[in-house]
Amino acid sequence: MKLKFDLPKGQRINHSFLGIKTFEDDWMFNEKLKRWENGELQKGCIYSSHQDCRSVRAFRRKLKKAPKGVVFTLVGSWWNCDVNGTNK
Repeated sequence: MKLKFDLPKGQRINHSFLGIKTFEDDWMFNEKLKRWENGELQKGCIYSSHQDCRSVRAFRRKLKKAPKGVVFTLVGSWWNCDVNGTNK
């Protein structure tokens, strides 16, 4: 797992984030099954390109279950404080 912070060390925040998003290869989060899926949207399922996540610690846990090689972004509440992560 690899994380890349937008802010330099010493200025980073670890909480108060808005959620996880990705726009890579049509990955969408299935709310009904609670997992990331790729491909056609199925009937009866709610899909979104983001998932709730409020801290860097929770982001690390969710990256372990995320698809390998897909870049996810933890969106910060403030400008220029996002965290990019990938499960390798």
